[in-house]
Amino acid sequence: MTPPFEFGLAIALPVAAVYAVIGGGRVLKWLSEQQARRPVPEPIEQVRADLVRLRNEMETTETRSDLVAKNLRLRAVRAAYVDALRDACRRLEVSLPPGAQTRPENVRQSDIYRLEMALRERGVDVRATAAH
Repeated sequence: MTPPFEFGLAIALPVAAVYAVIGGGRVLKWLSEQQARRPVPEPIEQVRADLVRLRNEMETTETRSDLVAKNLRLRAVRAAYVDALRDACRRLEVSLPPGAQTRPENVRQSDIYRLEMALRERGVDVRATAAH
């Protein structure tokens, strides 16, 4: 090794070591903050409001005849509603019927009614109007 290279290495190694220690400390701090930070669950009133809104939107989409790509919109709203129903059931510890555990687009209407009834029994009425 040549002396200029050795000199450069002698300067660079301690600087790199200090940056590694500082960076490692920051990474450890960030990781501990991420593990300590738990997501705050949405209030059940907000979950209910979302379910009522999605159900009303689904009913409105079903009855309108002037929509472009109505079937596509209806499938999207219905899938969002089924996902929201399943999330609400998990939060309230309601067991899902076997038919409701499939992909949202494959859930039968009867399973949706069962989910709504189970939530209603737990005090979350999704068929009520948004004004309630």
